[in-house]
Amino acid sequence: MRWIMRILTVLVILVVAAIGLIFLLPAEKIGELASAEMEKATGRTLTLSGSFRPTIYPVLGVKTGPLTISNADWAAEPYMVSAQGASVGVGLSVLLGGDLEIKRLLLDTPVIHLERRADGIANWELSGASDVDSSNANSGSENTASTGGVTLDKGTISDGLVTFKDATTQQNIVIKEINADFALPKSAAAAVNGSAIWNERKANIDLSVADLGKLLGGQVTNLAGSVSMGKLQASLNGQTMMATGAAPLVNGQYSFSLPDMVALRDIIGAELPDALKGVSNLSSKGTIMVSDAGINLAGDGAVTMNGLPIDAQFEVTGPENWVETLRVDATLNVTGRDAFNFEWVGLVNGKTGNADGAIDFNASNLPATLKAVGQKVGFPEGTGQTAKVKGVVRVRDGKNTLSKATFALDQNVFKGEAELAFDDLPYIAANLTAGDLDFSAFASDKGETGGSANSGGSSSSGGWSKDPIRITGLDAINADVNLVARSVDLGVSQLGRTDVKARLRGGALQLTLREVRAYQGVIKGVVSFTGGNAVTFNSDIAATGVQLEPLLGRLLDLHRLTGSGNTTLKMSGTGGSMYQIMHSLSGDGTLRINNGSFKGIDLAAMMRNLKQAFGGFEGATEFSSLTGTFKMKDGVLQNIDMLLVSPLFKAEGKGQINVGEQNMNYTVTPSSLSEDAKFSVPVDITGHWSNLKFRPDLKGLVDLLLDGQLEEEKAALEEKAKAALAEKLKLQADEQGDTPSLEDKAKQKVEDKVKDEVGDLLKGLFE
Repeated sequence: MRWIMRILTVLVILVVAAIGLIFLLPAEKIGELASAEMEKATGRTLTLSGSFRPTIYPVLGVKTGPLTISNADWAAEPYMVSAQGASVGVGLSVLLGGDLEIKRLLLDTPVIHLERRADGIANWELSGASDVDSSNANSGSENTASTGGVTLDKGTISDGLVTFKDATTQQNIVIKEINADFALPKSAAAAVNGSAIWNERKANIDLSVADLGKLLGGQVTNLAGSVSMGKLQASLNGQTMMATGAAPLVNGQYSFSLPDMVALRDIIGAELPDALKGVSNLSSKGTIMVSDAGINLAGDGAVTMNGLPIDAQFEVTGPENWVETLRVDATLNVTGRDAFNFEWVGLVNGKTGNADGAIDFNASNLPATLKAVGQKVGFPEGTGQTAKVKGVVRVRDGKNTLSKATFALDQNVFKGEAELAFDDLPYIAANLTAGDLDFSAFASDKGETGGSANSGGSSSSGGWSKDPIRITGLDAINADVNLVARSVDLGVSQLGRTDVKARLRGGALQLTLREVRAYQGVIKGVVSFTGGNAVTFNSDIAATGVQLEPLLGRLLDLHRLTGSGNTTLKMSGTGGSMYQIMHSLSGDGTLRINNGSFKGIDLAAMMRNLKQAFGGFEGATEFSSLTGTFKMKDGVLQNIDMLLVSPLFKAEGKGQINVGEQNMNYTVTPSSLSEDAKFSVPVDITGHWSNLKFRPDLKGLVDLLLDGQLEEEKAALEEKAKAALAEKLKLQADEQGDTPSLEDKAKQKVEDKVKDEVGDLLKGLFE
């Protein structure tokens, strides 16, 4: 402001000279005098051109033609100030050596070029005398140069232009069409009222200071003002004080409102970040007090974000050095109507970016909250409704840590510590513990739009569901999380104590199972998922001591096999439904089951008795061990080395199990039976696994015949029958005489008898 006052002072001196000497000196001499005074006061040259004449009425003064004030020698523009003309009127007291009393000042089309170099030096830093020595007796006019002695009843700027180029920030500001009335009177309020165009938007200003003398003298005075630009409105009403060597005092009430972000975009001259494009109806009002003792800002505000009305209450306090450190205590309470509440209490250092405090976030309507901040997460139906975050925040070097924290999503609650970062997606690194977790709905077939309640599994006869199934919500964040939970419900399976490490990137989740208790056993390994419209997974796991009946019943709807098993499994699959996933399964694995049974069939009885083989499906096959390896491709499991050991028999098996179609074609062949068994039959197991068929392997029976097993039985029976009949016929021949006809008849009877005996003995195999 000092450079403006210096220039005004020189202009008044020009008026004094003009009025006092106008009749004695020509105009060019008066111009030379004014230029000399300007250079003496500011170090710049004032050049007057065109007409130059005094005025007597209505006030004493002068009118000039075009004028210029030179710029710094390094500046881009030749002139710092130029105007088409100026008109200055003064009071009579100036002729008597009193204060500089300017009655009227009119600047016609002034142009002011302000510029700052990259090293921070500005062109308005004038090199002339900044203060006038009151003891200087050479010029009485110099004694009036003190800015405290200048008054202005009415000033007018018409069609002005101000440019500002700042090489330190690369700012380039242009304010044009400046039209303003202003006054700096002795007794009335100093005021400015006018308008200008900035970034093609018209701005209006109305500012008044109750007593300019007090303000310039370092005393408290009232201040009132308002600024508007388009729909942007701001006002301040209170007290102010400007003391030399001290921070200005401001104590009053403020308010501002911004119905939409168009005005803000025009003010900053750039496109708004995407996060602000949904902001509207921004407003705030409250109190502000700034002094040497510090700052206190308190009030409330309101904003609408993507359709959600949000209210806020806040208080910011800072110590006396808050301007240098930007360190303040802040209390903030933000409420999204019927959606969320956020509280912050703590310290914030705006200079270093550090913060220490406590947060408490509670979203009663999480979808509405996420929509308000421009995020949409496809949580499955019935999930992602509520969320909570509470803990102690510490921010250092851009790292946001949350300790003594509680997190909650719906009914699931976690405790522990976390590190948070916010980029395109939120990032969480956490060590958490939890009680009983329920994620069953995240594997629900209903998805976002609803669907069949059974599409995630299978029916007993209809096969796997073809209804859509998806894992959603994984693309909402990136995360690295260590979790230990008492239990986890995944929908498709129930887990006990769970110790896992989760890595989530771009919707792809990798779970390292360090220890997972499930189905009375322990599972370890790695499982990865990619969600979306199609689910893709890969697994490399080992299970120890797992009970097979609940496991296979839950996953495959297969309830016949019991026992405690160990297995290794490398498997992958993909699809948008359970049908597609089960038909895509590929991989390999091993299996060992101890002390189990196969319910619904007594294989031992079938292998020992054809009658049982053709019709007996009751009972169970008990075994002490069942082992094998398998390979799977496109949902079809192939096995060639199954070994079943039972107290009554041993058997080998091979065949395929079509998991996709839920059927099997498998053959169990006895390799040894108990000592009292005289006969063994291979068994085919075929059909849908909800209605399996057990039949003797006919091809196996033929093989047995070809191997001579049945022929040996037949030959032994024939020899036995022949010997008995021969003895009987010999006795009859002795009695009746040895005749050929009788021998032939006897032989035929022997053959018929043998056939009958063999038939009876073969029938016994079915009993």
